[in-house]
Amino acid sequence: MISRTMRATDELQVLMDFYYHTVPVVPHGEGVFCYKGEVLDGGLAPGDYGMASGDRIDFFLEMRPDTFVTVTVRDARGPEVTRTMRMTDAMQDLFEFYFEMTAHVDRGTGRFVFDGKRVKGEHTPEDLGMVNGDKIDFFEDLLAG
Repeated sequence: MISRTMRATDELQVLMDFYYHTVPVVPHGEGVFCYKGEVLDGGLAPGDYGMASGDRIDFFLEMRPDTFVTVTVRDARGPEVTRTMRMTDAMQDLFEFYFEMTAHVDRGTGRFVFDGKRVKGEHTPEDLGMVNGDKIDFFEDLLAG
C-alpha cells in the first residue's frame, strides 16, 4: 500500500505520477486507477469524487469488464464497506478488509450471506456469479444470555 496526503482540490494526476515513480516496475501511464469501481480522471480532484481522508484508490494493470467487480458488505449496525476486486480473488480478502474497516465487528463472530446462501472465504465472485454493485450481508452471531 502506498499512502499520500493531498488537498481535496489537487489534481489526482499528482497521486498517479507519485505511484508510477514509487513503483518503477509499472510503466508510466499503464493501468487504471479506480475509486469505488469508477475509473479515475487525473484531471479531477479528490473532492470531485467525494473522497474522504483514508479512502482507498485501487490500481489495476489490466482492466477488462469481466475481470473486476465492485462488491459491498453491509450489516445492521455500521457503514457499508465497498471494494473492487478481481473475479478470481478469494472472498476472504474482502472479509478481512471488512473487518479492518468496521470496529464494531470482531473476526469470526458471524456469517456472510449472498443471494440467500452463506459465503465462504474460498469462494470467488466468479463462483457466486457476482456483478458490479452486488451486496453481501453480514450477520453477527447471537450470543445466549
